[in-house]
Amino acid sequence: MKQLFQSKKTLIIVPVLFLILTGCSFAGIRSPLYDGKPVEPNELAIKQYDQTQQINVENEAYYFRHPLSDSLFEPSLEFSDKETVTLNVGTYEVGEDLPEGRVILEGHPSDFSPQVFTIRAGNVTVFDDNGLVTFENHFQERIGVMQAVVDLREGQTVNVDGESSEIYVHYNKKTLLNPFDMEADAKPELASTETLRAGHYEVGKHIEAGSYMLEDFAAPRTAVLYHFTEKTVKVVELTANRGLKPSASELNEARYETEDVSEEDKKDEQTDAPYQSVKPVIHLKEGDKLYLPMLDWLKLKVN
Repeated sequence: MKQLFQSKKTLIIVPVLFLILTGCSFAGIRSPLYDGKPVEPNELAIKQYDQTQQINVENEAYYFRHPLSDSLFEPSLEFSDKETVTLNVGTYEVGEDLPEGRVILEGHPSDFSPQVFTIRAGNVTVFDDNGLVTFENHFQERIGVMQAVVDLREGQTVNVDGESSEIYVHYNKKTLLNPFDMEADAKPELASTETLRAGHYEVGKHIEAGSYMLEDFAAPRTAVLYHFTEKTVKVVELTANRGLKPSASELNEARYETEDVSEEDKKDEQTDAPYQSVKPVIHLKEGDKLYLPMLDWLKLKVN
């Protein structure tokens, strides 16, 4: 009799505890909580992010390490035939210590040979004359980016810090063709794609206006694209996680492991191709500017 009472008590207590822990009430399971308050999903923001990966206005502030300069709205500069300049740890003024212009910044590789073993890591930050950031990048193999295309304007300040930093400033693009430049020259069929490195770009000058799919990218960490258009800055998060879903055939295979399904029934069941994620799209207008920090490369495909 005692054992029967204890078993009945267990049967009553366990479901009650389960209801309490799951937050269930007579009205159903409650909404998820954040900081003790119910959170309702913003379906419009979720849909917009799924299509463009653009961050909504309420959350943009989390994606700005520093306030960005309004000079990023200005037209890009041109490459020149000026000599390459080498920067070490220190502060340099554009127009005095090095010429202005469009440049390719290149980090000097580390040397891991036993006789030398020198790690070169340089962080480069460019400020306008009001102290606002126009460019920031960490130059180092694997955990940084080794090349970036940047507009350096007279009066700006370039700050270089790090361990054994050595940053080359190339004013002539032809002195530094990367694999993407050479691939585009060799394969005309790649005309429908654009590959950008870290740095500054102007739509209409470095990339044609239009709609592009964010096809692929490589970066040492979560990357962000800042889209300067009509005096506003749109923040686009670059992420490879597009929420891939299993196909019907993959779901069936999982079900077959737990259910007794005859071979005849398996043949009759419909299968389909694996789920393909939908690439986000960005719309670029003539005169728009793009700022891409901490990015090895971004491949855009005409939509």
